Amino acid sequence: MTAPALVLSGLTIRDRSGTALVSDIDLTLASGSVLLLIGETGSGKSLIAQAVMGLLPAGFTASGRIAINGHAPVEASQAGLLRLLWSRETLLLPQEPRAALDPTMRITGQLRASPDARPAPAFTTQEALAAVDLPPRVGRAFPDELSGGMAQRVLVASALVGCAPLVVADEPTKGLDAARIAQSASLLAALGGAGRALLVITHDVALARALGGSLAVLRDGRIVEQGPAESVFAAPQHPYTRAWLAADPAGWRPCLRCCDLDAPVLAAHGLGFGFSGAAPLFSGVDIHVPAGGILGLTGRSGCGKTTLGNILLGLRPPAAGHVSWQGVEPYRDRAGARRLRQRYQKLHQDPASVFLPGRSFARQFGDLAEVVPGLALDDALPPLLERLRLDRKLLGRRPGEVSGGEAQRLALARILLLKPALIVADEPTSRLDPLVQRETMALLSEIVASEGLGLVLISHDRALLAATADEVLDIGAGEGVTTLPGYARGLQGA
Repeated sequence: MTAPALVLSGLTIRDRSGTALVSDIDLTLASGSVLLLIGETGSGKSLIAQAVMGLLPAGFTASGRIAINGHAPVEASQAGLLRLLWSRETLLLPQEPRAALDPTMRITGQLRASPDARPAPAFTTQEALAAVDLPPRVGRAFPDELSGGMAQRVLVASALVGCAPLVVADEPTKGLDAARIAQSASLLAALGGAGRALLVITHDVALARALGGSLAVLRDGRIVEQGPAESVFAAPQHPYTRAWLAADPAGWRPCLRCCDLDAPVLAAHGLGFGFSGAAPLFSGVDIHVPAGGILGLTGRSGCGKTTLGNILLGLRPPAAGHVSWQGVEPYRDRAGARRLRQRYQKLHQDPASVFLPGRSFARQFGDLAEVVPGLALDDALPPLLERLRLDRKLLGRRPGEVSGGEAQRLALARILLLKPALIVADEPTSRLDPLVQRETMALLSEIVASEGLGLVLISHDRALLAATADEVLDIGAGEGVTTLPGYARGLQGA
C-alpha cells in the first residue's frame, strides 16, 4: 500500500511567549488526494503549513511528529530536516505571492524546473503559463509588473512545472475572479489525478467544494470537525462549521444607506490608462463617490482595478481624464494634494507590504502617533481593536508572526486611526474567513455611514459587492460599465 503523503501526529505550535497557537493536531493526507483546512482567521491554518515546510517564524516552536511521503517521521522541531525536502518532496504555494517571487528575476527563470527533476515535469514553463491563461509576455516580466491576481496564477503555474509529490497551497485562489477560481481548482484537482497530494488552506467555499477530498475545520488552534468534504458541507455537525458556511456573502442582506450626493469626497471624469505598447486597460471611466457612499469595482484578473485605485489616490497619473478630491485635483494642485494626502488612504491587497517586517505592531502604531498630530493612541486604538476582533496581544508580534487576515485587520485599524475621507480597499476581505469577512464588512459599512467617509471597494466577489456597494463598476474590455444604478440603494434609504 502507498504510504501517506503527510502524517501529522500531536502537532503543537507555540509563540515566543510559550502560548499554544495550534494544539494536538492529528491529520493524515493520502497520496494523490486532497486535504482541506478551513476555519477562522488566526486559527493556525497557515502555521500548520509553515511547520510542515520548516518555516515557522523566529521564536516559534513546534512539537509532535511530521512524516512526509513515506519517509521516517521527524520531530516537528527539526525545521532543518524538513527544509531539506523542498522542491524534491514538498512544494509550497504561499499566501503572499509577491513575497514568494524574486523581484530581481523574470518569471520564466523562476518557473524553470531543475534539469535533473524526476519525474520529468508534466508542463513546460510556457505550457504552465498558458494553462492559467497568462500570455507568453508574462514570462518576460518581473513580479512587480504583474497584478495581484496574475502573481497568484504564476504560483499555480509553478505547481504545474514542479514535481514534488506533496503540494502545500495556502489560499491559492485569493484575489482571483470566479472564472480564474474555477480554472485554478481544475488545475489543482488535476495534480491529484496525477498522483500528487494537496494540502489546501482556504477561506473560499467555492474552491473547497470544487476540490472535495477530506476536510478539517479549525478554531482556536484545534480541530473541531473533520471528515469527507462532501459530508461536512452537506450536514455540518459543529455549530462553528454551520455558522462558517452560513456566512457566505451570497446570503447577506443588502444594506441601505443615505448618501450625500452633493458632497463627493472623490470625483473622476474620462479616466483612461494603458501600459506602453499594450492595448488600453480602460478608458472613459467616470466615478463619483459621495460622503457615506460605497463604490464597488470589479472585473477579471489583470484588467486594471488596482491601477485605477492607485490613480484615484494620486499614486499613478492617468493617461487621460482628471481626478478631484473635494475640489482639489491631486495631479495639478500639489500643495492641495499634500494638505489632503493623509485623508486619502489605501488598504492594500498585500497587508504585509505596509508594515516593517522587523518591528512589532505596537512600535509601528507608536510611530504613527509620533507623526500624526492629535492622535491619542491609547484612547483610540483599544476600542478599534475590539471592534475588529483583534486580540491586543497581537501588538507584541511582528508582521511575519500573525495570519494574513490578522495583518489585514491591523492595516485597516491603522488607516481608521487617520480619520480618512476616502479609503480604496483592494480585496480587503480576501484573507478573511466568511464569519470575520461579514463582521469586517458590516463594520466598514457602519463606519462609512457614521463617519461620512467614502469607500472604493475592489473585489472579485460579486455577491459581496451586490450586498455592500451602492454602485458597481465592471472594468473590462477597455471601459468601465455601471452594473447597478448609481446610489439607488442610498436614495431608497433616505
